[in-house]
Amino acid sequence: MDKQTADKKVYEYRDRIFGFAMEKTRNVDQAQELSSDIICEVYRSFLRANEVVNLDGYVYRIARNVWAKYVRRLTESRSFEDINNVVIPYYDKHDDDEETLEALRREIGYLSDRQRQIVYMHYYAELPIAEIAKRLNVSAGTVKWHLSDARTKLKEGISMTINEQNLGLNPVKFTDMGHCGNPGSNGDTMDMFDTRLKQNIAFSCYWQPKTLEEIARDLGVPQVYIADSLEKLVDYAYIDKLDNSKNPKYRTNMLITDESKCGNNNALMNKAADYLCENYFPEVFRAFESDPDHWGFNHVDGDLNFMKHDLVLACTMGFEDIETVDWDEFSVQRPDGGRFISFANVTDDTEKPAADFPYWACGYMNRRAVNGDDVFYAISLDCCYADRNGGWRDNLNSDWDSLVKFINGGKDALTPDEYKRLCDKGYVYGDKVQLVLFKAKLAENEQLGGSIIRFLQKKLPMSEELRKFAKSLDDEFFELQKNAYPEHMLPAAKALCYTNRISASELVPRCVEKLLEKGLLKPLTDIQRKSAFSILCMCSK
Repeated sequence: MDKQTADKKVYEYRDRIFGFAMEKTRNVDQAQELSSDIICEVYRSFLRANEVVNLDGYVYRIARNVWAKYVRRLTESRSFEDINNVVIPYYDKHDDDEETLEALRREIGYLSDRQRQIVYMHYYAELPIAEIAKRLNVSAGTVKWHLSDARTKLKEGISMTINEQNLGLNPVKFTDMGHCGNPGSNGDTMDMFDTRLKQNIAFSCYWQPKTLEEIARDLGVPQVYIADSLEKLVDYAYIDKLDNSKNPKYRTNMLITDESKCGNNNALMNKAADYLCENYFPEVFRAFESDPDHWGFNHVDGDLNFMKHDLVLACTMGFEDIETVDWDEFSVQRPDGGRFISFANVTDDTEKPAADFPYWACGYMNRRAVNGDDVFYAISLDCCYADRNGGWRDNLNSDWDSLVKFINGGKDALTPDEYKRLCDKGYVYGDKVQLVLFKAKLAENEQLGGSIIRFLQKKLPMSEELRKFAKSLDDEFFELQKNAYPEHMLPAAKALCYTNRISASELVPRCVEKLLEKGLLKPLTDIQRKSAFSILCMCSK
């Protein structure tokens, strides 16, 4: 078998070999060691074989034979004193130092591919240095240097009792994964970080740059098992490769909030909600109700209470412009067409599961719909006062396209599936549009996108007192939470998480709760909850 084919086939069998090893050993460390041995033997056999009829059976027989030798090796014994002089033959014999020998084998897994290959060829395959140099097409001096450097690393690794993050013993896990910006064809943070391995790779080099070897040691996983995942995270710009040396350092480029380092911001969020519900929304509601056209807001039943719920969404969202933030400065271009800044919270298995957060909100969502020459824009928010929690994945542009077709042409303009989905989502009920429509009067060359926010900002210009309160709130938030981020992510955290906190989507359900308590809002009906906090903006004819 030629080398290119052998490389491809070994890669294809890698995960299955590891599964075989786990089934036999029931121990992650031993499985990593055993699978490394099997992969080496399979690869060597592939290179020697001319033609293999039953590849699965061939690999299984090799795996079974290596497993038998592995068991024999564990039951036999051999001792050594100095790692600098130790010989590590494939069928080593030892007596009472199995723990040290096992640690040694594990440390070999943390070496680079080249050094691990040279160590294996020299100590396990017992090849002379000249032969190794010939096979690898390098000088004998290079082989000697790698062996010397590998011995130093192995010695340091075995003497190390605990590493900085100890992710191998207590791996982290990501929660609340999401993005700010536009996802690409491969999705967003949740789609990329679909395994604990990727999550721990990113967290390992988040607080300080690290090499592949250092990441491997953090995770307690041989380099060969994390290299591909790391490469993909680099390709999609979740992790930056900081240099092009032979042993480059990597640093994570996303907002990972370490919950163990966070201060409790509940008091500050309540402070913001109290301020708005005392000093802002009462006057907004009075002006809204007294206007005969209700500022261009429309609902099929003329329900002012329902429209005021959506007004809370539009007003709070409009506070995003109190202080200008350049989102493009922190957004990252992805190879699948996405452009966004990625974020996640991090915890571990020792943390007690958090209780359901009563003020959860998915974040503001903007969508665009087109019908002929007409363009429509939608803003929406999923939160605890709306009967939906699909977030951006279930908020499709095609849904709004269908709704616009229904507005213009009725049920007959839709396919049965389109109509059913609008009804299931609650956008249409009883053959009537249930959500709020906003009809905007646009000036010449003015775009519809953002029209509702521009209208409210003209109708309700922000007072200097409100601006000062918002700035003070931001300063308090950042001071409370800045220790939850490494230094290189502080500018992004301050701009994206702790600027205009008075516009946080979490404030919408908090304000609704307080306005309900004050009697300024009334509870929504079950039908209204399905389409609440969704507004379709259109040009006024």
